[in-house]
Amino acid sequence: MRTGRAAIAASYFFYFGAIGVFQPYWPSYLVSLGYGAGAIGVLLAIFNGLRLAAPYLCAGAADRADDRRTVLWVLGAAATLAALALTQLEGMLALAAGLACFSIAIHGLMPIVDSLSIERPGGSLRYGWLRLWGSLGFLASSAALGALLARHGASTIPWALATLVAATALALGALPRGAPKLAFAGEADAGDRRALGRLLLISFLHLTGFGAYYGFYTLYLAREGYAPATIGLYWSFGVVAEIGLFLAAPAVLSRVGPVRLLRVALAGSVLRWALCALLPGSRPVMLAAQALHGLGFALFHVVGVRLAPQLVPPSHAARAQALVSSVGWGAGGIAGSLLAGGLWEAVGPAASFAAATLLALAALGLSFGLRVGAEGGGPGPGLARMAG
Repeated sequence: MRTGRAAIAASYFFYFGAIGVFQPYWPSYLVSLGYGAGAIGVLLAIFNGLRLAAPYLCAGAADRADDRRTVLWVLGAAATLAALALTQLEGMLALAAGLACFSIAIHGLMPIVDSLSIERPGGSLRYGWLRLWGSLGFLASSAALGALLARHGASTIPWALATLVAATALALGALPRGAPKLAFAGEADAGDRRALGRLLLISFLHLTGFGAYYGFYTLYLAREGYAPATIGLYWSFGVVAEIGLFLAAPAVLSRVGPVRLLRVALAGSVLRWALCALLPGSRPVMLAAQALHGLGFALFHVVGVRLAPQLVPPSHAARAQALVSSVGWGAGGIAGSLLAGGLWEAVGPAASFAAATLLALAALGLSFGLRVGAEGGGPGPGLARMAG
């Protein structure tokens, strides 16, 4: 692997390795400090809520910078310092402040790295091969930390997080100078702006549906009698399906237009959530539903990363990635958690996944009105060949 691609792949590996520590295990660390569910909910809301604005603000700074690596290095250093501070903080206000700083820095990184990835020669097609290293990092860190927790307890969680964030910062420091820019035929027109708005609405609806999965899937299967080890295997199988799609992405993108692939990804989520709502007690069906994670998550992400920069002027490339992240995973993630939790309490667990099915179906319907350049595998008419 060439030096530039190796540095980007390492950035993905360690970044999502850190996410693999924080997402599954940070609540357990807060419990070890004596916090109850209400306080944990507030602290996580602060962390997730800043995802609404942080990616766009940081990406704006990167788009205006002569060398976006400078912004990445500052964010990497800030994330490392914040993660180190979290190893020492215990009070509610101190933890809230530390998590706020950590959220801004860590959530600001990835849209910029994504934009650098696709701006390399052939990067639009090879993006999946690079991004799969993030999935591998998540899988490796979450599994390794589980073993460490069994031996050393929850005190290892913040130190593991800080170590992986520091490794991410070091990987960002190895990024090559002067990554080639995308060459556009002109500024985005009104049609592009309408298409971007539709893509953002599709992302919001689709990723709101994931609130049931990320917040309640483990509890859902446990209510159906699945053993903890079996539930863990199901989560791992979903990540394996994700990795498989990332590996296949270059070949698929070279043959099929991104809008068509977007519809395939959304249809995969419609089927997946419908299966979860209707047949949660069937182990083969739930395994098949997890296989669809490759479509609903990985394919959707690859297509979104490719489409968004085609709908904005070249000076806004990183901000386009950040908008998709903020509107989809930020606003959609918050709305999805609230919706799924409310339906779980008011109607029943299956209602959360039924709502996710309807949201994915609405996003699929909207996708049939999306028009972005050519419908083939290549870039649209407003996007020239990659420079360099």
